[in-house]
Amino acid sequence: MIVTLSGITGVGKSYFKKCIINELNFNNIPVVTTREKREKEKNGIDKHFVSKKEFDELKQQGKIVVDFNFLDNEYAYYKDDLISSGNGVTELHYDTIYEFKKFANNLLSIYIIPTSIEIAKKQLYKRNLKPNVIKLRLREIEEQYEEFKNNNDLQKQFKYILYNDYTENTKNKLLEIIRKELVYA
Repeated sequence: MIVTLSGITGVGKSYFKKCIINELNFNNIPVVTTREKREKEKNGIDKHFVSKKEFDELKQQGKIVVDFNFLDNEYAYYKDDLISSGNGVTELHYDTIYEFKKFANNLLSIYIIPTSIEIAKKQLYKRNLKPNVIKLRLREIEEQYEEFKNNNDLQKQFKYILYNDYTENTKNKLLEIIRKELVYA
């Protein structure tokens, strides 16, 4: 089963992904990206960091799928990761869910909504990003939040919508959802 976690910046996708990996023994499915590696990120673990030329070559060879541009960086997934029979988890940009579903086997899609958008914004500031990136991300938070809230078709693409109140309770709810789905998988 592949679990996808979607939601606005600062909603806790990375935190929840680590919980799923550590507590349920899922494999991480890192995205391939041309974005610069941040401090403390590890190539091949957090993301696969590649040059634009490498990205284009992987795409041309058909090794990556579900490619998209976000804040002037390219992103995609290794095709082999999406057709694997093991349990994996990844963070997924919300509007790529349509394309992702074409490739992923046994998908469990979860959209995470903050009970407070202001808390999500505060989480963004903790990342020590450049001011121009923070400005773009803040705008993206507002746009994505409104898009998801007002787009019923998009909402239907996710099997679960989980409200994050930034407590241990949300983590436990998420893990319980996945455990339940594993039983029926």
